[in-house]
Amino acid sequence: MFFGHRILELGASVAPFLIVLLIIVFVHEMGHFLIARYNGIQVSTFSVGYGPELCGFTDKKGTRWRISAIPVGGYVMMLGDADATSVKSNIKDVDESNKDKTLQSKSPLQRIMVSFGGPLFNFLFTMIIIAGISAWKGIPDVRTCVQAVNVGSVAEKCGIQPGDVITGIGGTAVSKVSEMLKCLKTLAGTDTKIHFLRGAEEHVVPACLYNVNENGKKIAVHLLGIALSGEMVFERASIARSMSYAVEYCYVSVKSITAGLARAIMGQKDGAKLGSVFSIGKDLNKSLQQGIIPSLSFMAMISLSLGFFNMLPIPVLDGGSIFLNSIELIIRRPLSAAVINVVYTIGLVIVASLMLLSLWNDFERFGFIKKILDFAKNLCGKL
Repeated sequence: MFFGHRILELGASVAPFLIVLLIIVFVHEMGHFLIARYNGIQVSTFSVGYGPELCGFTDKKGTRWRISAIPVGGYVMMLGDADATSVKSNIKDVDESNKDKTLQSKSPLQRIMVSFGGPLFNFLFTMIIIAGISAWKGIPDVRTCVQAVNVGSVAEKCGIQPGDVITGIGGTAVSKVSEMLKCLKTLAGTDTKIHFLRGAEEHVVPACLYNVNENGKKIAVHLLGIALSGEMVFERASIARSMSYAVEYCYVSVKSITAGLARAIMGQKDGAKLGSVFSIGKDLNKSLQQGIIPSLSFMAMISLSLGFFNMLPIPVLDGGSIFLNSIELIIRRPLSAAVINVVYTIGLVIVASLMLLSLWNDFERFGFIKKILDFAKNLCGKL
């Protein structure tokens, strides 16, 4: 009963994610497609999904646009490609008059441009969504309402409790987390005062934004050590400010993802933990329940994440293709087929391993591993 219920629950969470994924994949592949055509490359197939074709049509330039049966990605196959990854080529059967329309006939720089097109369009799509939200609703921020206080933090020493609302730091009024962080950055390492509301009652308490080490040296503290409620506020913004915020959003997000990935590689507990379509689908469902703004924001983050991870220098990903073509650009000669085959195989193993790891992580998150182990233990006990 448990497994049937959990499978239905996971299926319901995956369905909206697959729809969002197909939109984002379409944008990604459109980047490859447009830059390929710009460079005179014949695109044979533009597929949303993998596997057997469900429906499609062929345009005037010979590209087969298709929707395929397995909705977990997509690809653009160019003239002379041996497979959907565009890593291996097979131009022997291509007519001599059309060989200049293959990806392999183009310079390494042109091939790098085609590979970069997908991630580039993901980043642009993210910026369009974020800029659109900001111009329509305003730039999002979080109210300074305290949800939790870390043990030993500045906030705990000041007597701040969950439910309190920070209203000022060092005589400067704050109502949003961006304002609070700006004040803390300016006043870090000093003695100051914190204003907060508890119900209708206002409190003002002294605060030391530093720690003192064993040598008596002050170490500046830039955070109060609190978790906020997550209640959103929006600041009206011009189109220009919305666009600059979208660029800033992408920069900060990429920086955060990179830092999380680095911590994970180093084995730190607070590092990024990969999730499959199940955990991402669950998070998307939460966003859908919260409304259109959180849903669009989540789509923007997924698009940015897809663009980022495709830029990793792993063969079969866009970043791997960029890396290989960069080597060819530097050494000024093509890499041998044997080298490409080895590198390609290594890339497949890495990607497959990451996918299995993300599935394993989700099985743990959703309780499958524990239930399977308990079931096996009970079965062995009965035997």
